[in-house]
Amino acid sequence: MARGFGVMAEARPWVVVVNDDAAVREAICFVLRLEGLEVCAHADAASALACPQLPAARCLVLGDHPPAQDGCELLRLLRARNATAPAILLAGRVTPVLRARAGVAGMAVVLEKPLLDDALVEAVLAAVGHT
Repeated sequence: MARGFGVMAEARPWVVVVNDDAAVREAICFVLRLEGLEVCAHADAASALACPQLPAARCLVLGDHPPAQDGCELLRLLRARNATAPAILLAGRVTPVLRARAGVAGMAVVLEKPLLDDALVEAVLAAVGHT
């Protein structure tokens, strides 16, 4: 936990993760919890939209798997529910078109899978205000 939030922190930041791939979702949750973050994970948009931690979330990590789950559209729905946290989009193939759509949608960061380094952790820690 060298970079993350220690267990003695008063309020550990919440991160909402939405990804339809259970293995990816569990791996993301695991590494974020190692950093001392609280994580609320969801397999689909419907459960994410009903998440009780959504208003308190300090970061949103969204998967992009069209047509089942469009991360940009999901962010629009989350913003309509007053989710104001910075959003990170994870996609299997990042094209200039996707990057442009993500920018218009308000994504703070777009990352391409597979995630081979600490880019996701670093982006989440930056989003929650941990330097």
